[in-house]
Amino acid sequence: MTNEEVKTKETLSIEPAECRISVHSFSESLMDKEVFFHVTKMKDCFMLWIGNKPASMNNLAVAIDTKFDSVPSSSLLMGDVSDLQPTALAQKLAKSTGKQVFVSCSLPAVDQLMVSLVEKRLTEEMKANPDKF
Repeated sequence: MTNEEVKTKETLSIEPAECRISVHSFSESLMDKEVFFHVTKMKDCFMLWIGNKPASMNNLAVAIDTKFDSVPSSSLLMGDVSDLQPTALAQKLAKSTGKQVFVSCSLPAVDQLMVSLVEKRLTEEMKANPDKF
C-alpha cells in the first residue's frame, strides 16, 4: 500500500444513510365505521392501506403515470379481480401525484357513497400533509 492510499483510507469517514421510508397514519369515522389510513412513503412512490381493524391485506394494486397514455398504467398484484376499487384509486393517486402508487383497500361491502367519502378524506389529508405522500 502506498502512502497516498494509507492517507486516503485514514481521512475517509462513513456517514449513516438517510432513511427514505416514512409512515403516516390517520383515521376517520365514515358512515358510522372507523376507517384507518396507513401511508408508507418511499423514494418517488408510496403505499396506501385503507381498512378497518383488524388490519388485513386482501388485495394490492399498483399504478404509475406514464408519458404514453393519459390514464396511468395499473395492475392488480393480488386479490379478487372483480374488486376494481384498489386499482381505480391507485390510478387516481398516480395521476394526481405523478408517483408510483400501491393501494390496498380492505373495507367490507364498499358502496359508492363510502368510496366517495374515503376519497374525500384522503384528498383532505393529502392537501394538509403533502410531504407524507
